[in-house]
Amino acid sequence: MMKQARKFYIRLYLFWISWVTLRTVFFALVFSSLSTLVVYLSKGAVALNQETLVALKDIFYLSFPIFFSLGFIIMLLLVYKAVFSRTIGGKNIALYDCEDIRVQKPILSDVTMIWRKWLFITVWTILIFLVLFLGLWKLVSGSFPPLEWFNGVSLYFLVAILGGAVFILGIDKCKKVRITDV
Repeated sequence: MMKQARKFYIRLYLFWISWVTLRTVFFALVFSSLSTLVVYLSKGAVALNQETLVALKDIFYLSFPIFFSLGFIIMLLLVYKAVFSRTIGGKNIALYDCEDIRVQKPILSDVTMIWRKWLFITVWTILIFLVLFLGLWKLVSGSFPPLEWFNGVSLYFLVAILGGAVFILGIDKCKKVRITDV
């Protein structure tokens, strides 16, 4: 692979991961704050003392992972729509329909099929990685890794790394997607 092509794919991956992560965190912050405010108001907007603030903080901390997970799934879909409207590294990524006509402004129904393929391949990639990881860990150490290692944070990093790789390969190999110079 040429140096310029490698730079493009690195930029594409960085666009993908930053777009998904920043919007997911923003989504989770906004909706966790709103849910905390709704609970506070529904309980009569009691005086803000130390006990109330601790309870509101706990509500925020409880709702943040829920909204982060929901936002992460939504942003993983919406990034496909965003990638077709951006110029990345001097290249334009275009989506074509079944009649080989370029889709000028892709809507969610246009990118859903590509997203489903990405999701399916990503899930299988993560499962294969986990089976290999568990097998190698068991082979080397004689026991399985602690269960605490498998949580939402580790799953996020697996999707960020392996899902990003699948995203890059999918964009490159998909027949409905073409990369052109601007």
